[in-house]
Amino acid sequence: MNYIPPFELIRRSVDITTERGELRVTVSYDEFIKLLKLMIAGAKVDETWYLRTYEDIGGAVKEGVLPSGRHHFVNDGYFEGRLPSALKVDEAWYLKQYPDVAECVRAGTIASAQAHFDKDGYREGRLPFPL
Repeated sequence: MNYIPPFELIRRSVDITTERGELRVTVSYDEFIKLLKLMIAGAKVDETWYLRTYEDIGGAVKEGVLPSGRHHFVNDGYFEGRLPSALKVDEAWYLKQYPDVAECVRAGTIASAQAHFDKDGYREGRLPFPL
C-alpha cells in the first residue's frame, strides 16, 4: 500500500455516537463500501501480475472493456476476493496455523501452503504470515 487516507477523512465519513459511555461507529453498507474503496485505492497493484493471474480481467482490458487491472481491483476485484499482487506465504507458519491445510499437503491433495493460499486461502480470510 502506497497511500493510506488520513484518519480525519475516515472519521468524518461515519456517525459516531455514545452508548453506555463507549463510542460507537455506525455506517450504512454503501458508505462502508465507499470507505473500503478509499483504503483500497491506495493499494499497490502489480498490473502485469494481475492481468496474467486473472485472465478474464486481462482479456477485458485487452478488449477495452476495462481501462486497467488496477481499476478492476479497486472497484470490483477486492470485493471478489482477488489479490492486487503476489504474496509470499510463510510456509511453516501457515501450515502450523492451519492444520487442515497441513493435512492436505501431507496427503498430497494440495501442493503447498502457497498453492492453497493462492487458490483458496485468501478468499477464505486466512493470513499468509503473522501480522
